[in-house]
Amino acid sequence: MGIQLSRQVISNGGRVLWAAPELPDGTRFSQIFHDMPLTSSSKFHAMNLVGAFEQSVDALLNAANMLPGVELVVLDDYCPENGRIPKNIISRLNQFISDSEWTTLLISKGGISMEKTDASMEHSSIIARGKKDLNTDQVWLLTRPESDSQRVLWMEDEPVKLRLIEEGFVVQD
Repeated sequence: MGIQLSRQVISNGGRVLWAAPELPDGTRFSQIFHDMPLTSSSKFHAMNLVGAFEQSVDALLNAANMLPGVELVVLDDYCPENGRIPKNIISRLNQFISDSEWTTLLISKGGISMEKTDASMEHSSIIARGKKDLNTDQVWLLTRPESDSQRVLWMEDEPVKLRLIEEGFVVQD
């Protein structure tokens, strides 16, 4: 989803910064960007998100402020895989979000809700980690209800049914 949103921003003339411990999957990246002009790749900047989190975010903030036309900053796999997100990460992310003039996309693995769930909401046992602590405008949750190409994107508890194809996600009727 992050690569597809990046493509959309670049298609509209913007610039994307992607920070993660590892680069996005090259095959998926090629599939989604396959029909874009080669020069468009100069508007996608990948940074390694390793070491002290605060220093990584400072470097990301500097890069985003120095490069012209940054419209999207993606922090992929920015927190530990399980448990509560550490307070220093939450604090630094909230500061980063408030200091920015671009859209910030945070990507992490979901967690299992420890609260009672409403059986009518099929996604309610999986939660977006840090949702209550992060100063965000929106929190989306992408779920995979089956083991096929079907996905459900939950936006403000509204489901959007998607199908994953080589070129990215497409909305299903």
